[in-house]
Amino acid sequence: MSIIIDIGNTSTKLYKIAGGKIIESSLFEESFLDELTDKSKNTDIAIASVVPKITAEITEIIKKHTGIEPLIIKHEHYKHLKSKYYNIKELGIDRLCNIAYAIKNYQKNVVVIDLGSAVTFDVINGKGEFDGGMILPGIKLQYKSLAGSTALLPDLAYKINELFIGRSTEECIRSGVQNGIAGVCNDFVKEITDRFTTKIHVVMSGGDAEFIGKLVDFDHKIETHTVPLGAYIISQMVRH
Repeated sequence: MSIIIDIGNTSTKLYKIAGGKIIESSLFEESFLDELTDKSKNTDIAIASVVPKITAEITEIIKKHTGIEPLIIKHEHYKHLKSKYYNIKELGIDRLCNIAYAIKNYQKNVVVIDLGSAVTFDVINGKGEFDGGMILPGIKLQYKSLAGSTALLPDLAYKINELFIGRSTEECIRSGVQNGIAGVCNDFVKEITDRFTTKIHVVMSGGDAEFIGKLVDFDHKIETHTVPLGAYIISQMVRH
């Protein structure tokens, strides 16, 4: 069994993976590691993180409870990646994992849209190369930005608003942010489709994928766990 710990900007999650599939997931709890003590010899642990401070803390917790030195996913672990990115070490580890998932499952002509704290777009071109992408603030970050940069707009709690035309300030903000993100997704996919000569696959991932997926115009697959699955793929490159 493999355990992937996904340290994001808003939460830390733990995934049990067997045979390349997620069999259990939960928010990270230190008490869970106590269960591994007796079977730690048969368990691999890897960390995919975008928060270095928390990475160090959780690494020490894992070593204390299990005696296992977890693999902290790094760019050099993704062997044989073909990339057109200027400096691959600038790329977030979450995006690296999304790329690993995309190439493993589709080989080429694929876009991964990860809708979390940030919305990231990663493109694998027709040669199977990482071509680059785009980043913009996610729903919660846009709410905070509007509230923090204006005198009167409210700081909204996270909630889905199904309306397109808002009839209150709160509804207008929710509609603008959510439909704005969906519009960017539509435009990005249309542009990539026009540039590629063959059909592209679009994978939508992250906590807001299900909702934004209802607002877009293009065909897509929902796989909310591309980061832990990609981290597992990269960890297997190191271990085998």
